[in-house]
Amino acid sequence: MRKWLGGWIWISVIILFISGCSEDQQSNKEPAPAVAITATPDISPTASAGIEDPKAEKVLYSSDPEAIKAFLSAQKIPNGDIYLQDNKVHINIVGLNSQIEQRFAQTFAAGTYELHDVKYSMQELLAAQELLHKQELYQKLNLYCSGVDTIGNKVTITIPSDYAETAILEIEKWIAPDMLTYDISELGEPHVIGQIVDIDTKQAKRILILEPGMEDPSYWFSFNQKSTMFNEAGESISFKDLKVGQQVELWSTGMVDESFPALASVRRLQLNATE
Repeated sequence: MRKWLGGWIWISVIILFISGCSEDQQSNKEPAPAVAITATPDISPTASAGIEDPKAEKVLYSSDPEAIKAFLSAQKIPNGDIYLQDNKVHINIVGLNSQIEQRFAQTFAAGTYELHDVKYSMQELLAAQELLHKQELYQKLNLYCSGVDTIGNKVTITIPSDYAETAILEIEKWIAPDMLTYDISELGEPHVIGQIVDIDTKQAKRILILEPGMEDPSYWFSFNQKSTMFNEAGESISFKDLKVGQQVELWSTGMVDESFPALASVRRLQLNATE
């Protein structure tokens, strides 16, 4: 059964005070009140109707992330997060309409922000990403990683090309397809070429690799259920066929722990003929 994710994201109210030292304050007179963006911005009925009140002093604030967050929370506007780009604050709004646009125009200076209509709130995107963990899809489908694309309003999932078709079909049983984008990792050239100098079977199945021209081994490569191994003729082999001294080409899953030796996992191993 396909599960659809719902809900709103509410960002905690932040009150931003914009203040400075005025001439009145310097002369010890009664200080003028500080200008503030409060949790309930004052949008007058005349302004909402598009009628200018000549007696009213209109103050437009230059948008910044904290002021925007306070405004979104106060106005109870569901959103897909904000980001900075091209010297503007960009705001993803779920269900953007003319009324919301007018509220922003009455509060923030034109040219300091840009609104975008999106389908999903940040809470929904994060919930979808968490669902990948809860359903153990990383292990079952050999997913490499995932992330939230704030600008695109999507969850991006990295999948090896070997399992992409099967993985996508399963993922979309749980998460709405229009919430997802995929980064398909092609095999390409081997990431590491070297010699097996040690084989560890105590804690996990892994091999220690010495690269050409190096004095010390530089990688421990571990294996999982999705790792594939082939001999010089391209025939499938297993971990027990590996021996110290063999020359190998290795493709990693892309995740490397930069210790020394570095820790990586095998996507594909190919034995090379010994010269």
